Amino acid sequence: PAGCMLLAPRLSRRLLALSVGAAMSTEKMGSCSSTPPVRRVIDSAVHVWSHTGPWAVDPPVALQAAATPEVLMASAKDAGVSGALIVQPANYGYDHSYVAKALKANPAFFRGMALANPTLPPAEAVAALESVHADGFVGIRFNAGAFGEAGVASDVGKALYRRAGELGLPVGVMAFSGLGPHLPALRTLLTSSPETTLVIDHLGFFRQPARGGLMGDEGTNDEKAWTGLLALASFPQVYVKVSALFRSSSEGPPFADLAPRVGELIRTYGPERLMWGSDYPFVIPGGFPLPEGVTSTPAALSYNNAAKVVDAWTIPELDEAAREAIMGGTAAKLFRFDG
Repeated sequence: PAGCMLLAPRLSRRLLALSVGAAMSTEKMGSCSSTPPVRRVIDSAVHVWSHTGPWAVDPPVALQAAATPEVLMASAKDAGVSGALIVQPANYGYDHSYVAKALKANPAFFRGMALANPTLPPAEAVAALESVHADGFVGIRFNAGAFGEAGVASDVGKALYRRAGELGLPVGVMAFSGLGPHLPALRTLLTSSPETTLVIDHLGFFRQPARGGLMGDEGTNDEKAWTGLLALASFPQVYVKVSALFRSSSEGPPFADLAPRVGELIRTYGPERLMWGSDYPFVIPGGFPLPEGVTSTPAALSYNNAAKVVDAWTIPELDEAAREAIMGGTAAKLFRFDG
Protein backbone atom coordinates (compact mmCIF):
# COMPACT_ATOMS: atom_id res chain seq x y z
CA PRO A 1 0.00 0.00 0.00
CA ALA A 2 0.95 3.64 -0.36
CA GLY A 3 3.44 4.71 2.26
CA CYS A 4 5.27 1.38 2.69
CA MET A 5 8.98 2.16 2.93
CA LEU A 6 11.51 -0.17 1.38
CA LEU A 7 15.14 -0.73 2.17
CA ALA A 8 17.77 -1.91 -0.25
CA PRO A 9 18.34 -5.68 -0.09
CA ARG A 10 21.51 -7.53 0.80
CA LEU A 11 23.13 -10.09 -1.45
CA SER A 12 22.30 -13.63 -0.37
CA ARG A 13 25.35 -15.78 -1.05
CA ARG A 14 23.34 -18.94 -0.51
CA LEU A 15 20.83 -18.01 -3.19
CA LEU A 16 23.63 -16.90 -5.45
CA ALA A 17 25.20 -20.33 -5.03
CA LEU A 18 21.86 -21.91 -5.91
CA SER A 19 22.13 -20.36 -9.38
CA VAL A 20 19.56 -17.63 -9.13
CA GLY A 21 22.18 -14.97 -9.66
CA ALA A 22 22.11 -11.92 -7.48
CA ALA A 23 19.04 -12.90 -5.50
CA MET A 24 18.29 -10.67 -2.56
CA SER A 25 17.00 -10.94 0.95
CA THR A 26 14.77 -7.97 1.67
CA GLU A 27 14.20 -5.90 4.77
CA LYS A 28 11.58 -3.21 5.29
CA MET A 29 11.46 0.01 7.25
CA GLY A 30 8.35 -0.83 9.20
CA SER A 31 5.58 -3.19 8.17
CA CYS A 32 2.71 -2.83 5.74
CA SER A 33 -0.37 -3.63 7.74
CA SER A 34 -2.99 -3.56 5.00
CA THR A 35 -3.26 -5.86 2.01
CA PRO A 36 -2.31 -4.08 -1.23
CA PRO A 37 -5.04 -3.87 -3.86
CA VAL A 38 -5.18 -6.68 -6.39
CA ARG A 39 -4.29 -5.31 -9.79
CA ARG A 40 -2.71 -6.53 -12.99
CA VAL A 41 1.01 -5.81 -12.94
CA ILE A 42 3.07 -5.92 -16.12
CA ASP A 43 6.77 -5.12 -16.20
CA SER A 44 7.56 -3.10 -19.33
CA ALA A 45 11.35 -3.37 -19.07
CA VAL A 46 13.13 -6.67 -18.52
CA HIS A 47 16.07 -8.47 -20.11
CA VAL A 48 16.73 -12.21 -20.30
CA TRP A 49 19.73 -14.29 -21.28
CA SER A 50 21.09 -17.80 -20.97
CA HIS A 51 23.05 -18.52 -17.79
CA THR A 52 25.78 -20.24 -19.78
CA GLY A 53 26.20 -18.07 -22.86
CA PRO A 54 27.49 -17.72 -25.45
CA TRP A 55 27.05 -13.95 -25.38
CA ALA A 56 28.25 -11.25 -27.71
CA VAL A 57 28.82 -9.15 -24.59
CA ASP A 58 29.19 -10.87 -21.22
CA PRO A 59 26.65 -9.87 -18.56
CA PRO A 60 28.00 -8.99 -15.09
CA VAL A 61 29.31 -12.10 -13.36
CA ALA A 62 26.88 -11.72 -10.43
CA LEU A 63 23.93 -11.58 -12.83
CA GLN A 64 24.89 -14.28 -15.31
CA ALA A 65 22.50 -16.79 -13.73
CA ALA A 66 19.87 -14.23 -12.71
CA ALA A 67 18.17 -13.52 -16.01
CA THR A 68 16.94 -16.74 -17.54
CA PRO A 69 13.23 -16.67 -18.38
CA GLU A 70 12.63 -19.31 -15.72
CA VAL A 71 14.32 -17.32 -12.93
CA LEU A 72 12.52 -14.14 -13.98
CA MET A 73 9.11 -15.81 -14.09
CA ALA A 74 9.62 -17.34 -10.65
CA SER A 75 10.60 -13.94 -9.24
CA ALA A 76 7.65 -12.32 -11.01
CA LYS A 77 5.20 -14.82 -9.54
CA ASP A 78 6.46 -14.02 -6.03
CA ALA A 79 6.14 -10.29 -6.78
CA GLY A 80 2.63 -10.50 -8.21
CA VAL A 81 3.79 -9.60 -11.72
CA SER A 82 1.68 -11.33 -14.37
CA GLY A 83 3.54 -10.41 -17.55
CA ALA A 84 6.69 -8.77 -18.87
CA LEU A 85 8.06 -7.12 -22.00
CA ILE A 86 11.48 -8.53 -22.84
CA VAL A 87 13.69 -5.91 -24.43
CA GLN A 88 16.46 -7.43 -26.54
CA PRO A 89 19.60 -7.33 -24.37
CA ALA A 90 22.93 -6.03 -25.62
CA ASN A 91 24.41 -9.42 -24.71
CA TYR A 92 23.07 -10.86 -27.97
CA GLY A 93 23.55 -7.87 -30.24
CA TYR A 94 21.14 -8.18 -33.16
CA ASP A 95 20.72 -11.96 -32.78
CA HIS A 96 17.15 -12.27 -31.52
CA SER A 97 16.97 -16.07 -31.46
CA TYR A 98 17.24 -16.49 -27.67
CA VAL A 99 14.50 -13.98 -26.92
CA ALA A 100 12.33 -15.34 -29.74
CA LYS A 101 12.60 -18.79 -28.18
CA ALA A 102 11.52 -17.40 -24.80
CA LEU A 103 8.52 -15.69 -26.40
CA LYS A 104 7.38 -18.87 -28.12
CA ALA A 105 7.84 -20.95 -24.96
CA ASN A 106 5.90 -18.53 -22.73
CA PRO A 107 3.29 -16.78 -24.90
CA ALA A 108 0.96 -15.94 -22.03
CA PHE A 109 3.65 -14.22 -19.95
CA PHE A 110 6.12 -12.56 -22.33
CA ARG A 111 6.01 -10.06 -25.14
CA GLY A 112 9.15 -8.93 -26.96
CA MET A 113 10.77 -5.70 -28.13
CA ALA A 114 13.51 -6.24 -30.71
CA LEU A 115 16.58 -4.08 -31.30
CA ALA A 116 16.77 -2.07 -34.52
CA ASN A 117 20.00 -2.39 -36.49
CA PRO A 118 20.96 1.07 -37.80
CA THR A 119 24.29 -0.19 -39.15
CA LEU A 120 22.50 -1.68 -42.17
CA PRO A 121 21.36 0.22 -45.26
CA PRO A 122 17.72 1.33 -44.90
CA ALA A 123 16.19 -1.44 -47.02
CA GLU A 124 18.12 -4.16 -45.18
CA ALA A 125 17.35 -2.65 -41.78
CA VAL A 126 13.65 -2.61 -42.63
CA ALA A 127 13.84 -6.24 -43.82
CA ALA A 128 15.40 -7.20 -40.48
CA LEU A 129 12.59 -5.36 -38.70
CA GLU A 130 9.99 -7.26 -40.72
CA SER A 131 11.74 -10.53 -39.83
CA VAL A 132 11.54 -10.00 -36.06
CA HIS A 133 7.94 -8.87 -36.45
CA ALA A 134 7.21 -12.20 -38.14
CA ASP A 135 8.87 -13.93 -35.16
CA GLY A 136 6.30 -12.39 -32.83
CA PHE A 137 8.02 -9.27 -31.51
CA VAL A 138 5.55 -6.47 -30.74
CA GLY A 139 7.93 -3.51 -30.53
CA ILE A 140 11.32 -2.25 -31.64
CA ARG A 141 13.98 -0.40 -29.68
CA PHE A 142 16.16 2.37 -31.05
CA ASN A 143 19.44 2.59 -29.15
CA ALA A 144 19.92 6.28 -29.90
CA GLY A 145 23.68 6.12 -29.45
CA ALA A 146 24.00 3.48 -32.17
CA PHE A 147 22.66 5.78 -34.89
CA GLY A 148 25.86 7.83 -35.06
CA GLU A 149 26.12 11.52 -35.81
CA ALA A 150 23.06 11.48 -38.08
CA GLY A 151 20.91 10.44 -35.13
CA VAL A 152 17.58 8.63 -35.03
CA ALA A 153 16.18 10.84 -37.82
CA SER A 154 18.82 9.60 -40.27
CA ASP A 155 17.67 7.90 -43.46
CA VAL A 156 17.75 4.48 -41.81
CA GLY A 157 16.06 5.84 -38.69
CA LYS A 158 13.23 7.39 -40.69
CA ALA A 159 12.75 4.21 -42.72
CA LEU A 160 12.66 2.02 -39.62
CA TYR A 161 10.38 4.38 -37.73
CA ARG A 162 7.92 4.67 -40.61
CA ARG A 163 7.79 0.91 -41.21
CA ALA A 164 7.35 0.22 -37.50
CA GLY A 165 4.25 2.38 -37.55
CA GLU A 166 2.89 0.56 -40.59
CA LEU A 167 3.37 -2.75 -38.76
CA GLY A 168 1.83 -1.43 -35.54
CA LEU A 169 5.09 -1.74 -33.60
CA PRO A 170 5.79 0.89 -30.92
CA VAL A 171 9.32 2.29 -31.10
CA GLY A 172 11.14 2.52 -27.78
CA VAL A 173 14.01 5.00 -27.61
CA MET A 174 16.87 4.42 -25.21
CA ALA A 175 19.01 7.55 -24.93
CA PHE A 176 21.51 6.33 -22.34
CA SER A 177 23.61 9.49 -22.48
CA GLY A 178 20.54 11.69 -22.07
CA LEU A 179 17.46 12.59 -24.07
CA GLY A 180 18.32 16.25 -24.66
CA PRO A 181 20.52 15.94 -27.77
CA HIS A 182 17.96 13.66 -29.43
CA LEU A 183 14.86 15.79 -28.91
CA PRO A 184 15.03 17.62 -32.30
CA ALA A 185 15.41 14.33 -34.18
CA LEU A 186 12.56 12.76 -32.23
CA ARG A 187 10.32 15.68 -33.12
CA THR A 188 11.23 15.15 -36.76
CA LEU A 189 10.17 11.50 -36.55
CA LEU A 190 6.99 12.33 -34.67
CA THR A 191 6.00 14.88 -37.30
CA SER A 192 6.96 12.84 -40.37
CA SER A 193 5.39 9.56 -39.19
CA PRO A 194 2.58 10.47 -36.78
CA GLU A 195 1.04 7.00 -37.03
CA THR A 196 4.04 5.47 -35.21
CA THR A 197 3.90 5.16 -31.44
CA LEU A 198 6.99 6.40 -29.59
CA VAL A 199 7.98 5.14 -26.13
CA ILE A 200 10.64 7.02 -24.15
CA ASP A 201 12.62 4.60 -22.01
CA HIS A 202 13.60 5.06 -18.38
CA LEU A 203 12.22 8.58 -17.78
CA GLY A 204 14.42 9.81 -20.61
CA PHE A 205 17.61 9.23 -18.59
CA PHE A 206 17.41 12.80 -17.30
CA ARG A 207 19.90 11.92 -14.54
CA GLN A 208 23.49 11.51 -15.69
CA PRO A 209 25.55 9.42 -15.66
CA ALA A 210 22.75 6.87 -16.06
CA ARG A 211 24.42 3.83 -14.57
CA GLY A 212 22.31 4.07 -11.41
CA GLY A 213 22.83 4.25 -7.68
CA LEU A 214 24.38 7.73 -7.72
CA MET A 215 23.33 9.33 -4.47
CA GLY A 216 23.00 13.06 -3.87
CA ASP A 217 25.37 15.14 -5.96
CA GLU A 218 27.17 12.10 -7.38
CA GLY A 219 24.91 12.54 -10.40
CA THR A 220 23.40 15.53 -12.21
CA ASN A 221 19.78 16.09 -13.16
CA ASP A 222 19.37 17.62 -16.62
CA GLU A 223 16.32 19.80 -16.05
CA LYS A 224 16.33 21.05 -19.64
CA ALA A 225 16.03 17.47 -20.87
CA TRP A 226 13.27 16.84 -18.32
CA THR A 227 11.36 19.85 -19.61
CA GLY A 228 11.84 18.52 -23.13
CA LEU A 229 10.38 15.19 -22.08
CA LEU A 230 7.32 16.92 -20.64
CA ALA A 231 6.92 18.91 -23.85
CA LEU A 232 6.71 15.72 -25.93
CA ALA A 233 3.34 15.10 -24.30
CA SER A 234 1.85 17.42 -26.92
CA PHE A 235 2.23 14.50 -29.34
CA PRO A 236 -0.55 12.05 -28.41
CA GLN A 237 1.45 9.09 -29.77
CA VAL A 238 4.23 9.47 -27.16
CA TYR A 239 4.39 7.24 -24.08
CA VAL A 240 6.92 7.19 -21.22
CA LYS A 241 8.32 4.29 -19.24
CA VAL A 242 8.46 5.00 -15.51
CA SER A 243 11.23 2.47 -15.38
CA ALA A 244 14.75 1.79 -14.11
CA LEU A 245 14.00 4.12 -11.20
CA PHE A 246 17.38 3.36 -9.64
CA ARG A 247 19.00 5.12 -12.61
CA SER A 248 17.08 8.38 -12.12
CA SER A 249 16.95 8.76 -8.34
CA SER A 250 19.41 10.51 -6.06
CA GLU A 251 18.07 8.51 -3.11
CA GLY A 252 17.75 4.91 -2.08
CA PRO A 253 14.48 2.97 -2.28
CA PRO A 254 11.64 3.89 -2.54
CA PHE A 255 13.16 6.73 -4.60
CA ALA A 256 10.88 9.37 -3.09
CA ASP A 257 12.54 12.17 -5.07
CA LEU A 258 10.99 10.73 -8.23
CA ALA A 259 7.41 10.83 -6.96
CA PRO A 260 6.90 14.56 -7.75
CA ARG A 261 8.34 14.04 -11.23
CA VAL A 262 5.96 11.18 -11.87
CA GLY A 263 3.20 13.49 -10.67
CA GLU A 264 4.28 15.93 -13.39
CA LEU A 265 4.17 13.16 -15.96
CA ILE A 266 0.68 12.16 -14.89
CA ARG A 267 -0.51 15.75 -15.21
CA THR A 268 1.02 16.18 -18.68
CA TYR A 269 0.70 12.73 -20.26
CA GLY A 270 -2.04 11.13 -18.22
CA PRO A 271 -1.49 7.75 -16.55
CA GLU A 272 -2.78 5.95 -19.65
CA ARG A 273 0.47 6.91 -21.43
CA LEU A 274 2.81 5.86 -18.62
CA MET A 275 4.05 2.40 -17.67
CA TRP A 276 6.20 0.95 -14.91
CA GLY A 277 9.27 -1.15 -15.61
CA SER A 278 11.97 -2.62 -13.39
CA ASP A 279 14.96 -2.91 -15.77
CA TYR A 280 15.42 -6.44 -14.48
CA PRO A 281 17.93 -7.85 -13.67
CA PHE A 282 19.92 -4.62 -13.24
CA VAL A 283 17.46 -3.46 -10.58
CA ILE A 284 18.91 -6.14 -8.28
CA PRO A 285 22.38 -4.58 -7.84
CA GLY A 286 20.89 -1.12 -8.36
CA GLY A 287 23.09 -0.15 -11.27
CA PHE A 288 24.80 -1.07 -14.52
CA PRO A 289 27.47 -0.70 -15.71
CA LEU A 290 29.21 -0.45 -12.35
CA PRO A 291 32.85 0.46 -11.66
CA GLU A 292 35.28 -2.42 -11.43
CA GLY A 293 35.01 -4.19 -8.10
CA VAL A 294 31.58 -2.71 -7.28
CA THR A 295 28.77 -5.27 -7.17
CA SER A 296 25.86 -3.22 -5.81
CA THR A 297 24.78 0.33 -4.95
CA PRO A 298 22.55 1.97 -2.32
CA ALA A 299 19.74 1.73 -4.89
CA ALA A 300 19.80 -2.09 -4.90
CA LEU A 301 16.35 -3.62 -4.58
CA SER A 302 14.80 -7.08 -4.71
CA TYR A 303 12.45 -7.69 -7.60
CA ASN A 304 9.60 -8.22 -5.18
CA ASN A 305 10.08 -4.76 -3.69
CA ALA A 306 10.77 -3.13 -7.05
CA ALA A 307 7.17 -3.97 -7.93
CA LYS A 308 6.01 -2.13 -4.79
CA VAL A 309 7.84 1.18 -5.20
CA VAL A 310 4.99 3.04 -6.89
CA ASP A 311 2.69 1.99 -4.05
CA ALA A 312 5.15 3.57 -1.62
CA TRP A 313 4.54 7.01 -3.12
CA THR A 314 1.80 9.24 -1.75
CA ILE A 315 1.08 12.01 -4.23
CA PRO A 316 -2.39 13.25 -5.19
CA GLU A 317 -2.02 12.29 -8.84
CA LEU A 318 -1.58 8.62 -7.96
CA ASP A 319 -5.12 7.50 -7.29
CA GLU A 320 -5.98 3.84 -7.75
CA ALA A 321 -6.97 4.30 -11.40
CA ALA A 322 -3.59 5.89 -12.13
CA ARG A 323 -1.74 3.11 -10.32
CA GLU A 324 -3.64 0.47 -12.28
CA ALA A 325 -2.72 2.13 -15.58
CA ILE A 326 0.94 2.69 -14.74
CA MET A 327 1.48 -0.72 -13.17
CA GLY A 328 -0.02 -2.72 -16.01
CA GLY A 329 -2.97 -1.31 -17.88
CA THR A 330 -0.96 0.83 -20.28
CA ALA A 331 1.56 -1.89 -21.13
CA ALA A 332 -1.19 -4.48 -21.57
CA LYS A 333 -2.85 -2.37 -24.25
CA LEU A 334 0.28 -1.11 -25.97
CA PHE A 335 2.07 -4.44 -26.16
CA ARG A 336 -0.95 -6.65 -26.84
CA PHE A 337 -0.96 -8.78 -23.73
CA ASP A 338 -4.60 -9.58 -24.43
CA GLY A 339 -3.95 -10.80 -27.94
